[in-house]
Amino acid sequence: MNQTSPFYHLKPLKLLTVSAFVFGLAACGTVPNKPIKPESDAQTKQVSDKRNNAGVGANAPKAYSVDELRTLQAKASKQGNWSDYLVYSTLLWQHSSVDSAYQAQIEDQAWSVLNSLSPQILATLENSHHAEVQAWLALLKTFQGSRYEIRQNLMNLNSFESEAIFHKHLLPKLIAQQPPEETVKQIAVLLPMEGRYKVVSQQIRSGIMKAFFASDQSITLKFYDTTSLENLESVYTQAKQEGADRIIGPLRKEALQELASFHDDKLLALNNIDSNSFTQFSFKAAQPSLQMVKKFEDAGFQRIGILANDGKSSMVKAKALENAWKQANHQAILSVYPDENPKLREALGSLIHENLSESRQNNLRWLIGEQLNFFPRTRQDLDAIVIFDNAYRMAVFRPQFDFFELDTPVFGDSELTPANFQEIPQNRDLNRVSFLTYPATLNPVDLNSKFEAFGWDSFMVSTHIEDLQNGGCLAEAKTGVLSLDGNEIRQRLVWAKYDKEGFLIEAPTQDAKELVNSTRNTDLD
Repeated sequence: MNQTSPFYHLKPLKLLTVSAFVFGLAACGTVPNKPIKPESDAQTKQVSDKRNNAGVGANAPKAYSVDELRTLQAKASKQGNWSDYLVYSTLLWQHSSVDSAYQAQIEDQAWSVLNSLSPQILATLENSHHAEVQAWLALLKTFQGSRYEIRQNLMNLNSFESEAIFHKHLLPKLIAQQPPEETVKQIAVLLPMEGRYKVVSQQIRSGIMKAFFASDQSITLKFYDTTSLENLESVYTQAKQEGADRIIGPLRKEALQELASFHDDKLLALNNIDSNSFTQFSFKAAQPSLQMVKKFEDAGFQRIGILANDGKSSMVKAKALENAWKQANHQAILSVYPDENPKLREALGSLIHENLSESRQNNLRWLIGEQLNFFPRTRQDLDAIVIFDNAYRMAVFRPQFDFFELDTPVFGDSELTPANFQEIPQNRDLNRVSFLTYPATLNPVDLNSKFEAFGWDSFMVSTHIEDLQNGGCLAEAKTGVLSLDGNEIRQRLVWAKYDKEGFLIEAPTQDAKELVNSTRNTDLD
């Protein structure tokens, strides 16, 4: 490796042929490559009935000559009876099997007519009971969506409209007219290889290379050192001149500001700034507060308690959850303790009103004048408690729930994610604490850290940016389900927890009753 060069060149090595980036690509909120099916048997029967009625125009006889069909088709067109027009066009097409050119003309004319109709007329056609009409409407909707939606809808056309006449000539032509997908041949990666970001950059680089070796390796990778901000623009220009189809990076916000004026839609920035100049993929793009709100609402929670230290990071996340929960018309109680020299038992006791219970006990003892057997009675009005702190402190908090005999479910955030995915220790003190984390935590394969997972996904996003721009999702990415919101990549994390033996497992979806029952089955039973 030439140390005087500003970049490191990684040529393709044909060691594997694993299509790692075709799998896991899905439309947001859908199952990848799964056609939409009728929702019920009634709908299936309705589709069948429509097909059985195919070829029956209004007041039409059972059989027609070609001349009669042409006359009926022209009459329907003149009267604006487009449902009958499509039916007669289909019958005319079927009667012209020996004339392929005429069939293609019929398909083209029907397509031209459909594209000229107003939304109001198309809406009336939705009520047609003719299968031919519904097939043509399905074709029209297919090519009105994004490129990714077109691919999904084409599969549905092949599954449910396989008998439609447009399959012979028109559909292949429409598909051929679609712009070809851009081939990515070379990716430039801009990372600071020295200084305070060196360790993070090395992990990101390692993740990118692991993703590369898991791909078909048809792309050339070049790594450029962007430690010096003064040389950033020249390094960027060099990468483009040397053939980069895509760019991953830079990492630092200052570096992104330097390149914002280039407005490069082929650049995937690894941080966020206030700019629309390129796609941005921040390591903290998950919006965890919104994911927590959804989980808590699904569980039927109404009132939650939030514990957080007063450090900047914890407070930002705690406030975000408090605001999001209140905006959803629920109640939240936020209790803050010092990040330096915290008294964790007092922090939890303050949230659950242990001090009020002690105060009542002291008053009774003073009134009676005798020593009382006492165990604090804590508040029972919280459906869940969310703690924003590290795993070490969470391991101190969690056993106190057993001590106070609290049935309240406990949650944490991604800060509880283990540092080394390959060596996750047992932790019985985090028993049944559910927290948001990255999918790679539960299934790391050969990834070691969250920044390696981030590097892997940056390669994945860069090679599929057009699919994301057209509404697709990367459903099996390492840092979460990835989608594009404006010019920002969003992550949907997964929920994990430590079981009774202290092993990290995926947290199943549970309702409020199940969550409470699970907390009662503690290690002290």
